[in-house]
Amino acid sequence: MNTSYTLLVTGGAGFMGSEFVRYKLKNSNDKIIVLDILTYAGNLDNLKDYLNEDNIIFPLEQETILNVKRIFEDKETKVKIENLNEDFERIKLKTEGYKVNFVKLSDLKDVVQDLLQEERLIFVIGNIMDREVTDILFSLSDVIVHYAAETHVDRSIIKADAFIKTDVYGIYVLLESLRKNKNVWKFIHISTDEVYGPAPEGVSFKETDPINPKNPYSASKAAADRLCSAYYNTYKVPVIIIRPSNNFGPYQYPEKLIPLMTINALNNKPLPVYGDGRQKRDWLYVEDCARGVDLVIEKGEIGEVYNISGRNERENIEIVKMILKILGKPESLIKFVKDRPGHDRRYSIDDSKIRELGLGVGDSELGVRGWGLEDRIERTVKWYVENEWWWRKVRESDREYKEFVKKWYCKR
Repeated sequence: MNTSYTLLVTGGAGFMGSEFVRYKLKNSNDKIIVLDILTYAGNLDNLKDYLNEDNIIFPLEQETILNVKRIFEDKETKVKIENLNEDFERIKLKTEGYKVNFVKLSDLKDVVQDLLQEERLIFVIGNIMDREVTDILFSLSDVIVHYAAETHVDRSIIKADAFIKTDVYGIYVLLESLRKNKNVWKFIHISTDEVYGPAPEGVSFKETDPINPKNPYSASKAAADRLCSAYYNTYKVPVIIIRPSNNFGPYQYPEKLIPLMTINALNNKPLPVYGDGRQKRDWLYVEDCARGVDLVIEKGEIGEVYNISGRNERENIEIVKMILKILGKPESLIKFVKDRPGHDRRYSIDDSKIRELGLGVGDSELGVRGWGLEDRIERTVKWYVENEWWWRKVRESDREYKEFVKKWYCKR
């Protein structure tokens, strides 16, 4: 794009969202507002190079998070955490080492407007389910890129509550803000290939195929897709849906396959592989996905759906063995464990539509750096090797991570 814009990126501290933010800051003159509540997978360290003493804002008196400043600043307050919003303990941990600037919600618009004169990135700690916050930030934005979501299938099987709240009710709140703010000319909803459900061998789903989600996570994303389509059809809001395949790359939360297997292998611990490990996924490097999202912002048509595929279909066990080979570790570390309930055997999508706009990624068109899948996997694994500080902080300090691993893997 020749003109610079202000983009609001929800979930911009997460794996995919932070990659998109970094990509835009490196490759455009656009300004970015991030809105992120810093759930377990959100991490300020993902944007560490772009954060400073001025550009992290925490609006007070948010509907979903009250009494923030008292809890953060009053060291003598002895309030049991169970009597507070559960976000407090996590956010305090997530913001350690960073300066957080508290502002009144009534002043949020003016503060962000002023900061946009000096900063290319403003990070707002806030919840997409808070209508006052979203209304204010939408009024300051030209484009919305909605990444914020609960995304891990395993967690959705244990407890779907957060998935329904964030992925379904959250998109409703955002779409209502979109209706009110006519200045926004594109709203990009990041969905997933999983909404199509399992793909039979030889079949790759197109955007026009029916969706058929089979687990709580994909069902919540499918519901969000339907809401987006309904608001476009009813209110003519400028919505576009993107369905990428299985993203991987640096900064991915350590519960996901590649970081989990890499870190376990580095520590010579067993690598838990579900079932026979022959579930197939299409592997899409996260930077390639960010380029695809950027292309849709520039050239995508309102009301349309776009698949993004890496055209790299591989079985999980192939990926695991590839990681072991890169690290020089034995395959004897592989431990086949009980499969997860309702595990979809294969996902596959046809992304011819977005390639007609000019996107080329995957082995057939290697993108800007000319890498194949193996190169991208190796680059990812090496990132985890070289950035132990990042993942060790999560694994050792994140209570939610430790609780999930204990609950999910203890009987496998």
